[in-house]
Amino acid sequence: MAKRCPLPALDGISPQKCVLYDQVPDSPQLWAAAAGDSPFPEGTPLPPGQVLERPTPAWFYPDVPPEPPIPFDYEILHHDDHLVIADKPHFLPTTTNGRIIRETLQTRLRVDLDNGDIVPLHRLDRLTAGVVVCSANPDTRAAYQRLFAERAVTKTYVAAVVCRPNHPTWPGELAPAPAEWGSVGDHTWRRFRVGMKKKRGSRAVDVGSGPGHSRTETWLRPSSEPLTYQLRPVTGHTHQLRALLNHLGAPIRGDDTYPSQPPRSLYDFRTPLQLRASTVSFTDPLTGTRREFQSRKRLALD
Repeated sequence: MAKRCPLPALDGISPQKCVLYDQVPDSPQLWAAAAGDSPFPEGTPLPPGQVLERPTPAWFYPDVPPEPPIPFDYEILHHDDHLVIADKPHFLPTTTNGRIIRETLQTRLRVDLDNGDIVPLHRLDRLTAGVVVCSANPDTRAAYQRLFAERAVTKTYVAAVVCRPNHPTWPGELAPAPAEWGSVGDHTWRRFRVGMKKKRGSRAVDVGSGPGHSRTETWLRPSSEPLTYQLRPVTGHTHQLRALLNHLGAPIRGDDTYPSQPPRSLYDFRTPLQLRASTVSFTDPLTGTRREFQSRKRLALD
């Protein structure tokens, strides 16, 4: 298990680790990290100008400049000693993506709830809205992380598409839904097992069966609204649902990547992707009870 950083998050942003050589620089302020041969106790400030006899790991707080505000906010669906369940809006990153650090769900939750230990247990794309499960307690985090690692979490999405797929050409198979979904004998779902591979130097994912393609599995069925579908991913590949629906000839409304579109500005909020993580359910590893959390957001269907 990775050792916990001894420094708290500052303004919701975690410290970063680096390795120092020769001597401690004048800035930024640095704190000693754990190392078996370091002469500095973990978490102690390192004096500027200190000569270093060997490479020395250290912590520092990154200098994060102001960012343009993302004018959409989350809603808390549930909050206890172990979990925070948030309803994420479109356009707000779940965690930092390298370009956005302050304006993320994780940073906002940490600041608003005064808890620098909040960590999302899974991610939604920046453009996708809906339920995000976060750990609020490092002491119980591993138990919930195992649920996601072992695929013991059922996630249901709803997507509004541009047009109806050409059903006769679907490669998916009609199959009874898994019993743990509570719908024994339900044959309305189709199971899709297709290969996907992230294209080098591209935002898009390639769907196919060539070298380097990972097999993905998604269950899909029509929803009650026209041109909407429910999807349940079993695997968690990048852009899995967006790439699959585009592959089936039914791209999601508002998608800026599938099919290929001119790239949009990070701060172009005019056309939300019509994809929502509508429910997340699992058996709580601490209590053994079944828990389900449902998004209150709705897609724009008109």
